Amino acid sequence: MGSLVAVDGGRSRCRAGVIGADGRPGPVVEGPGLPPAASPAAVDGIVEVVAATVTSAVVAAAAARHEVGQVEMVSAGLAGLLGTRDVAPAVAARLHERLGAARVTLCGDVVAAHAGALPDPDGGVVVVAGTGAVAFGAVPVRVPEEDGSATEGIWRSPSTVVAGPTGSGRGEAGGWVVDSAVACVDGWGHLLGDVGSGFWIGRRGLDAALRAHDGRGGGSPLLARLVERDVGPLDRLPELAARAGAGPVAAIASFSVQVAEAARAGDEVARYIWLEAAAALADSAVACAQRLHPGSQIPISLSWVGGLFSAPDSLLLEPFLARVRSTFPAADLMPPAADALAGAARLATPGSRGALAGLVFDSSSSRPAPVTA
Repeated sequence: MGSLVAVDGGRSRCRAGVIGADGRPGPVVEGPGLPPAASPAAVDGIVEVVAATVTSAVVAAAAARHEVGQVEMVSAGLAGLLGTRDVAPAVAARLHERLGAARVTLCGDVVAAHAGALPDPDGGVVVVAGTGAVAFGAVPVRVPEEDGSATEGIWRSPSTVVAGPTGSGRGEAGGWVVDSAVACVDGWGHLLGDVGSGFWIGRRGLDAALRAHDGRGGGSPLLARLVERDVGPLDRLPELAARAGAGPVAAIASFSVQVAEAARAGDEVARYIWLEAAAALADSAVACAQRLHPGSQIPISLSWVGGLFSAPDSLLLEPFLARVRSTFPAADLMPPAADALAGAARLATPGSRGALAGLVFDSSSSRPAPVTA
């Protein structure tokens, strides 16, 4: 029997772990982050990173004496794949060639995060906050079957789509079929959105440091000192960011660690940045829930994942939850069941996809499932 390799590919890092033929998970390894899915060399760049990380995971599993065998399947959640239609088939084909896997399933990293955090088939909303930030929701819905067959890719609104039949409930009595309503809020990237993300916090912290350096209002002398201690001279900050090995976006996002340090030390500017981030993420979550159920207070599960939530609870999670409770009491707040890597592994099995079925590209299918923003 062969192995399944699950992959969680983000902008800052790519993680992979082998689930051997005996069902045991192997060690998780990390590789570099993925290039933008919309870039001209996207397929080559994504394949190189994923293939190298998968290979490292196989080597690590074998070294740990796990029963690896042949890599039979790769299931990956990859940054940027949610909003593309052409990249997934090309990446899957190349991974077949590079790794010899018989089957490849691909989806957006936020889809994998949702699958890990909310394995319940009723779905819900998951806020994913790391370098970037997005609120992503998916729930099963019943829609009328007008001609005896469900319609693929029916857009209900700019934010909600029926992504194709999940296979559970097709042809129910009364002329109804079960499909999936999907909604995305924010996730517009660091230039236009990602409010409350690691980049957003780091950028605000660096701004406060530079304000203190210049003598402008709104500055934080403590953040200025932390820049000098951990990054370099403030006068050279633009140059240092541009030349960062992980790229300027990841480098700026990493400064959120120092903003958290300053906030814990009592710096009011830093604390306010974290409070604003919590409010922004909560507002995105509530907006996503309301798009799934417009004008109603139907209870909906809401969870959260991502590296940003590793900050002390008092800085982010507690004000985030308080904001959600005060603005959307119908939210059923649920700590994440697992992470995106576990979600990618779960999505390898068609019967476990639930409301996310229409957002997973499966190379074993004769017709690819639609992928939509």
